Amino acid sequence: MSGSRFIGILPAAGLGSRLNPMTCPKELLPIAFVTEPETGAVRPIMAVQYALLAMRDAGVPRCIVVTSDRKPEMLRYLGNGADVGVSLAYVNQPEPLGLAAAVDAAFDWVSDCNVCLALPDTVFTPSESLGVVRATLSQTGADLVLGVFPSSDPCQLGPVRLDGDQRVIEVQEKPPSTDLRNTWGVAAWTPAFTAFLHRPLADLRGLSIGHFFNEAIAHGLDVRGVYFASGAYTDLGTGERLAAMVFPQGYSNERPETPLPRARLRSVG
Repeated sequence: MSGSRFIGILPAAGLGSRLNPMTCPKELLPIAFVTEPETGAVRPIMAVQYALLAMRDAGVPRCIVVTSDRKPEMLRYLGNGADVGVSLAYVNQPEPLGLAAAVDAAFDWVSDCNVCLALPDTVFTPSESLGVVRATLSQTGADLVLGVFPSSDPCQLGPVRLDGDQRVIEVQEKPPSTDLRNTWGVAAWTPAFTAFLHRPLADLRGLSIGHFFNEAIAHGLDVRGVYFASGAYTDLGTGERLAAMVFPQGYSNERPETPLPRARLRSVG
């Protein structure tokens, strides 16, 4: 049964330093507002909820949230995951050491499972793309599958080079320049990649998981991509990107007292 089960990983131990001086966890920032059909009440959807709803819709019943003792709000807000229909457990990462180290912190709990990865400070469309990536992993027998989205800002993200058969031949990590106009945004993998990633912490420190996606190709793992040509991907790690998501009609950056346009009401799940 090794690798037959799926479990999600949500790495949420980072400091969110690009959003200073904000002290709230960026994963708990509202990215949209939805109306309750029965009452008409408006409620916010937080960034981490978007990722969890994507996990639920992909058929991933359990997720590990990698967080830290600097973010007790995460546990208080998410609890056991019953509100979104995904069973949650938590792994504490004492200090932020990069995305690769955060994912590997869950090793003892996922080593014999297939893994789905979504970043809880991002928004991607179509929302069912994680389910497509999961299905592609199961259908192709690949070791690792990346969900790839168009991007106008690939040098700040992780552009992916695909061949004509949708095999990944290169994963770049915030390159100074690139001819690619995309980024990976979600992923799924088998225990083969989990084992490949697992190594002494000193060898993971400060590195993005995209670095190891690229290394996996060089070591002969079967890495494939699914390109969502009409999709989109947004990293909410800066104030400008967050404002563009919440206030799609524009926002003022001139005078603090200038009222912001009302955020569009929309559904994300």
